[in-house]
Amino acid sequence: MTDQNNLDKAIAYLGTALKDLANNTKPVFDFNDIVKSIPKRGLSGDHITGGTITAFSSLGIKDDATSTKLVIGNDGIKIDVLSVGTLQGNLNVSENVTAKNLTISGHLKAATIEVTEILSDTRIERSASLEFKKTETESLENKGLWWIGEGYAKQFVYKPYPDRFFSTEIIDIHKDKHYAINGVPVLTPNELGNSVTKSSLRELGRLKGLIVDGDVIIDQYIVYSSNSNRLGLGTEEPNAALSVMEDGVEVLLGTKDQTRGIVGTYASLPFDIVTDNTARITVQPNGDIILGNQNQFPSKVFVHGKLSIGAKNPDDRAALHVQGSIKFDDRLHQYGERFPSSGNYNKGDVVWNTEPRPGSYIGWVCISAGAPGIWLPFGDIKPTL
Repeated sequence: MTDQNNLDKAIAYLGTALKDLANNTKPVFDFNDIVKSIPKRGLSGDHITGGTITAFSSLGIKDDATSTKLVIGNDGIKIDVLSVGTLQGNLNVSENVTAKNLTISGHLKAATIEVTEILSDTRIERSASLEFKKTETESLENKGLWWIGEGYAKQFVYKPYPDRFFSTEIIDIHKDKHYAINGVPVLTPNELGNSVTKSSLRELGRLKGLIVDGDVIIDQYIVYSSNSNRLGLGTEEPNAALSVMEDGVEVLLGTKDQTRGIVGTYASLPFDIVTDNTARITVQPNGDIILGNQNQFPSKVFVHGKLSIGAKNPDDRAALHVQGSIKFDDRLHQYGERFPSSGNYNKGDVVWNTEPRPGSYIGWVCISAGAPGIWLPFGDIKPTL
């Protein structure tokens, strides 16, 4: 049977079916039989014009759509939904691309990537700096690095007012590195830089060598004034180069009129030199000086040299030069041209003659206390024979 005969039979069969349909009788044809009757490749495109081809399929195409999903026009192909396994070759998208998930096994190159979140387990290599830009709706505040997922959020971010970087964690650098400002080291593991000239340190450990320029205040107790070059302990207004104030008594150590050194009290108060917490030398406010302590065993005073009392120009020939009367072993010794005619004297007091000559006496001695008492001469001065 030739293809033409098969086609003729199929047309006749179809005509009978259409006639039965027109007469409202039940069609008795089977469409599959008609299809089987049409030889494959029996119709060319020239035999089909317009209309809808239902259940269209081929070895490479299958159409299950119930509405238009693909439109081919002079300006391109429009597809409502596209599901593909693999796109080969270059893909050029002139408008936006929206994807729920995007997996790229090769290289991704983009002029600008704007994301809400990036999750990565691999190294990110950059050929340019990481930039955070201020926009009309976004400021730079809190922009930086965040580590989230373990405890609180760890941050290294920018903070304004004033401009600074804020870190929630300790910043630890290598032991051989240092902090620098404008290329100048300001802090190393063991020293401050030379450019650090001002500080408000509250506590220091052990110091080895300290140079301070200007005023110094330590615990509001030790005060040094660079203007007066004076150091005060317990006082902010020292009255000498070194002044120690305790219990209202100010002890001075310094100079007087640029000609002599001084040590003592500033106010009208006594000054003691002590050992064993006992006063050994006392200078009274009126100038009296007490050597030793009357409440202790008598002190020994050693003078390794010559001693002058009341003499402005002591005699170098004398180990002891006293200008005036002396009392020796509770006996008064003084000088005069004759024995006293007034005053109170005790037995044993001696007046030495200031005008000795032959026929006179070396001096006079009191033999009975009184005012002036009874005096007798002693030591005849006789001329040499």
